[in-house]
Amino acid sequence: MTRINPPKDKEDRIGSVLVVGSGIGGMQASLDLANSGLLVHMINDEPSIGGTMSRLDKTFPTGDCAMCMISPRMVESSRHPNIKMHTLSRVEAISGEAGNFTATIVEKARYVDPERCTGCGACEPQCPTKVVNSFNQGLDKRKAIYALFPQAVPNTRAIDPDYCLYLTRNVCRKCEKACDAKAINFEDTDKRHEIRVGSVVLTPGLKTYQPEIRQELGYGRLENVVTSLQFERLLSASGPCGGEVARPSDGGHPKRLAWVQCVGSRNSHNANPWCSSVCCMYAAKQSIIAKEHDSEVQSTIYYMELRAFGKDFDKYIEKAKNDAGVVYKRAMISEIVEDPETKNLIIHAVGDDGKLVWEEYDMVILSIGFEPRVDAAEFSRIFGINTDEYGFAQTSKLRPVESSRKGIYVAGTYQGPKDIPETVIQGSGAAAQAMMLLGEKRGTEVTQVVLPDEKDVEGEAPRVGVIVCHCGTNIAGTVDVQKIADAASLEPGVAHAETIIYACAPDGQQKIRDLIEEKRLNRVVVASCTPRTHSPLFQDTIREVGLNKFLFELADIREQCSWCHMNDKENATRKAIEIVNMNVAKTRNLVPVSQASVGVEHTALVVGGGIAGMNAALSMAEQGYGVHIVEKSNRLGGLLRKVRTTLEQDDVPAFLKGVIEKVQERDDITVHMRTTVESFDGFVGNFSTKLSNGTVVRHGALLIAVGGQEYQPTEYEYGKSQRIITQRDLENRLVEIDPAPDETYVMIQCVGSREEPNNYCSRICCQDALKNAIAIKEKSPETRVVILYRDMRAYGLKENYYRKARDLGVLFFLFTPEQKPEVSVEDDTIKVTFASAVLDKDIEVDADYLVLSTGLRPQPDQEEFAKQFKLTCNLDGFLLEAHVKLRPVDFPSEGFFLAGLAHAPKNLEETLSQSLAAAGRVGTLLSKNSLTVSGVISKHNRDICMSCLACVRKCPFGAPFIDEDGRVSHNEVKCTGCGICAGVCPAKAYQINYFRDDQMLAMIESVTEMK
Repeated sequence: MTRINPPKDKEDRIGSVLVVGSGIGGMQASLDLANSGLLVHMINDEPSIGGTMSRLDKTFPTGDCAMCMISPRMVESSRHPNIKMHTLSRVEAISGEAGNFTATIVEKARYVDPERCTGCGACEPQCPTKVVNSFNQGLDKRKAIYALFPQAVPNTRAIDPDYCLYLTRNVCRKCEKACDAKAINFEDTDKRHEIRVGSVVLTPGLKTYQPEIRQELGYGRLENVVTSLQFERLLSASGPCGGEVARPSDGGHPKRLAWVQCVGSRNSHNANPWCSSVCCMYAAKQSIIAKEHDSEVQSTIYYMELRAFGKDFDKYIEKAKNDAGVVYKRAMISEIVEDPETKNLIIHAVGDDGKLVWEEYDMVILSIGFEPRVDAAEFSRIFGINTDEYGFAQTSKLRPVESSRKGIYVAGTYQGPKDIPETVIQGSGAAAQAMMLLGEKRGTEVTQVVLPDEKDVEGEAPRVGVIVCHCGTNIAGTVDVQKIADAASLEPGVAHAETIIYACAPDGQQKIRDLIEEKRLNRVVVASCTPRTHSPLFQDTIREVGLNKFLFELADIREQCSWCHMNDKENATRKAIEIVNMNVAKTRNLVPVSQASVGVEHTALVVGGGIAGMNAALSMAEQGYGVHIVEKSNRLGGLLRKVRTTLEQDDVPAFLKGVIEKVQERDDITVHMRTTVESFDGFVGNFSTKLSNGTVVRHGALLIAVGGQEYQPTEYEYGKSQRIITQRDLENRLVEIDPAPDETYVMIQCVGSREEPNNYCSRICCQDALKNAIAIKEKSPETRVVILYRDMRAYGLKENYYRKARDLGVLFFLFTPEQKPEVSVEDDTIKVTFASAVLDKDIEVDADYLVLSTGLRPQPDQEEFAKQFKLTCNLDGFLLEAHVKLRPVDFPSEGFFLAGLAHAPKNLEETLSQSLAAAGRVGTLLSKNSLTVSGVISKHNRDICMSCLACVRKCPFGAPFIDEDGRVSHNEVKCTGCGICAGVCPAKAYQINYFRDDQMLAMIESVTEMK
C-alpha cells in the first residue's frame, strides 16, 4: 500500500536529504535513504569518507577486519547513483523548514582535479614536505599531497595548503611534473554552492580526549605511553609498522602491555564526567589481538568499573581472560614513571584492597574516551539545534534521534557516546524519520540507471581478460604482479593480461571497461583483494559495458598472499600464480546467469505489540505502508506497562498511552489482539502469514518484536518476606508511600545475571537501582540506601546519575561472584552480610527493605518461536541478527527484521532507536515495486531427481518442496544459494549457479596440472 496523492501541505517538500558526516552512521543513513528512493547529499570535511572506523584494526566480538567491514559501505556509497558525495566540504548555513531546507555548502580547494586524478600516487614520492600523519595518530608522517589512507574513497589525492611549499612559499611544484594525468591544479579555489533538501541527518562524529592534560600518566613525555587509537594503528596491517607492534622508544616488540581505563572519562575535575561506553570493550579486543600477534604477550587491564553491557560482551571479557590470559586489576592509577635505562614504564596504583601496587611494563596504552566535536557550539548554531551542557545534540529519551529543530535528525556519537551497533541503529533510525517526513516524495529527485543490453556470448570461445592489481604496494610490495600477469597470459582462453596500479579506482574501472571493448573480452578475472568487498564493484563495472555480471571472478591475492606471506615473497608470488590460474580455469566455464524479479507487497507484518512493535508500526505507516500488528495478549504495551519513569524522569505511562492511541487511530495499522502466527510461507517481498484468528496477511516484510520477560528471582530469600522485593516493586511503592527517615534500603545488583547459565548483562538493572535510590534520597534525605554491586554500568551520559546518587549519600559497596552477599530472615528482620576488601572484614546491615535488581530474559518459548520462522538464537536465547556490528536489525534471511528485547536487553531509549531502525530498513525494502532475486541459487534437475527428500529435510529456507505430483520441486525465489541441497543430493540433481561442479573441478585440475 503506497500513497499516490500527497496531502496539499506536503506538495512543496523536496525528496532529498542532507547527511552531514560520512562515518559508519552517516553511510548507513545515506544508503538506507538512497535505497528508499530519496536523493542524498553526503557532506564530509575530510578528503575521503569512512570516519573513525576506518582507523580501527579489527572489531569485536567477531574479530572482523574493520576496513573489510567498512569498505563495502564506502564503495557502495561512492558508486550509488543517488548519493552525491561532497568531500572536503562543510555546511556554512542552513535556512528553511522541515521539508524544504536550503543549505549553503563550502567546498575547500583540493588543488587536485578529482575527475583527472587516477589515484596512482606518483606525486607523493616527489613531494619533499613531510607532515605529521593525523590518520596514523601522529605515529609517522605523510606528504603534503596525500590520500587519507590506502583504501580511501574517493581515492584521489588532495594537497594540504598549510604545508605545500608552492602554496606557502611559491616554490617546488614537483608533484605537478610527476602527474601524467595533469590533475594538479594550483589555481583551484574554495567553492560555495547551495543545495535544496527536505531533511537533514547529522552524524558528524566526535573527537577523542587529549591525554596530555593528565600529566601523571606521562603521555607526550614518556615515549612508550600511547593512546588506544594509536595502538589500533600499530596493530593494523595498513598502519605505520605494517601490523608488527613496535614500541616508539626503540622499535622493539613489547611483551608486557598494560591498559589504563577511563582516561578522559568519568572524571569531572580535569576530564569528562561521562562514560565513553566503548573503552572497556576495545581494551579487551586489543589485548586479544595483541596475543594473536605474539603468543608471548602478557596483558593487564587496570580498571575501576567493567562496563561490558552489550550483547555477548561479558562472554567476550571471559574470552580475553581465558583465551588470551588477560589479567584484570581493579585499581586507581596514581602515576606512570619511566625507567631511564630501559624506557620501561612503572605503574603506581592502589588496588581494591587499599594496598599499593607497582608493576613494570614495556608499553602502556591509555584507553581514551570520546568528546563532542571541537566546533560543537558553532556546529549547533549553524543548524539551529540545541545541545546539552556538554555539546552533544540534545534529544528526548523518548524521541532519541529527533533534534530540537523539526526535520533535522541526529545519530551516532554526536548524540552521545556509543558503540558501532548503536551508531548503525541510530543511522537507520534517523533515516526512517526522514522517510516519514518525505515519504510522498520518494523517487522525485533520483536518477534511474539505464544499463546497456547484455551481450550474447553463448557459443563464443572464452576470451578471458586478467587484470592484476598492484594495490599500490599493498600487493606489489610482496608479490611480483608482472610475473603473475605473464603466467596468466599463457593459460588457455586468456586473451589479455596486464597489471593496474589500482583496479578499484575510477580510472582502473574505466581501464577494465575499455579493455572489454578493445580486446573483445567475454570474461574477466581481477586479481586483487577480498571478494567480500570488491566483487560487487567489479561485477557492476563489467555490466556497465554489457557483460553479464556473473562472467567475472575475483582472485584474492592480497589477504591470501601478500598480507599473510609478506616475509616470503617468492612463495607468495608462486601461490598468487596458482590462485589466479585456478580462477582463470573456473572463468572459462562460467556462463551468463539470469536474475528473476518479483513484485513487492507494500505491507509489513509486526509480531509483537510492545513499544518496539508499535513504534516501528507508526513509523512504517507514516512512510506510507500498511501494517499489521499481531499481539498474543489482550493488551498493547508489553513490559513497558510496568514502568513508571525512566532514569531521566520521563513520564512513561503518559508516553505509552499516547503511542497506543496513535496506533489505534490509524486506518493503515491493523491490530490483531489475542492472536498468534499459525503458519508462515513465502519469500522476501511476498510473504503469506495465516493468523490464529483465521486472517491471512500478505506482506513484503516481517518485523519480530516479541519482547522479553523480567526474571523472577529465587536468590537471597526472595519470597520469604514481603520486604524482599524487586526494583519494579520498589518503583511502584515509591509512588504510593514515601520512605521513612529511619529506614534502610539495601539493593543487590546482578541478581540472576552475569553468571552461568545467564552470563550477560541485563543493561537496565543498574539504571533501575540508580533511579530508585535517587528517588528515595530526594524524598527522604535521611533514609539510608546501600547498593551492593559488581560493576555499576552507568554507561554514556548515565554516569551523571551515578555521581548524583553518590552526592546524595547513597553508599556503594563492591562484591565479587566468589563472595556474594548473604541474606538471613528472622522474624521479619532482614540481615545482609557482605565482605569489605578495604576493611578486610565483613559488614552486616539490618535492612528494612532488601531490593533485588533483576534482569531481563527472552520469552520462554523464544527458541520454538524462532524455529517457526527458521531463525536462530544465541546461547542465551535471544534472536541472532545478521551481523552484530553492521546489520544489527536485520536477520540473515532477506525480508526479516527485529527490534526490542527479543534481540537483547536494552532500555527504553535504545528500544525506541532500534524500532525506528527496523522501520527504516523495512522502508528501504517496501519502497521497491520489484526485487531482483540473487542469481547465485540452486538449479534443480527434476529429470534425474529421485525425490529422496534429503534436500527438503535439510534446506533451512524451505526452497525444495513436494509438488502436487508427489515429486520434489524447487522454489528458486526462496533459495539463498547456500549449497546445502547440492551437498546432500545423492543424484547430483542440484547445481549452484556460479559454483557448478564443472567449475570447481576445473579449479582443482588446474592446480594438479601445475604440480
